[in-house]
Amino acid sequence: MRVVDAVGGADITYQSVASEAGLTKAGLMYHFPTKDALMIAVIEHVVDRWQSELQHVLVVPLAESSLTERVRAFVLFAGEGGVTQGEFVVFSEAVRRPELSRPWLEYLQTWFGFGDGTDTTPLLLVWLAANGLWVAEATGILTIAPAQRDALLAHLTALLEGNPK
Repeated sequence: MRVVDAVGGADITYQSVASEAGLTKAGLMYHFPTKDALMIAVIEHVVDRWQSELQHVLVVPLAESSLTERVRAFVLFAGEGGVTQGEFVVFSEAVRRPELSRPWLEYLQTWFGFGDGTDTTPLLLVWLAANGLWVAEATGILTIAPAQRDALLAHLTALLEGNPK
């Protein structure tokens, strides 16, 4: 991720990753024989970090949580503004190249399977808004002042609780 962040996602090479990791290019290629294998490992690393942080915010075990609790955890996670431009690039690459999308799709289905037959429109609206927040900040198109962030998070949380402000 340090390489992705440093080069803004532009043409990550075996050499740049090997140098950052303190490995030889051949050593890196032994573990990741293709660039796709390397990218999937990077994507899995990002997904694992996100799931760990979401679980920390969630407090209860994932299997015992409701969709509302998981969306609330995502709102708080996304609202912290900790997503980097590199993570957005990694996500975008998976969207652009479907062969890399498996880790993202598994994460999304595990945490936010909105298609269970019940009306999840309010939850989906909040989730989409929180995603928009992290995309805007990760790409640098928007900087949100702390007071405005607090207000946004309060509105999204109120929507989760069924009390739109």
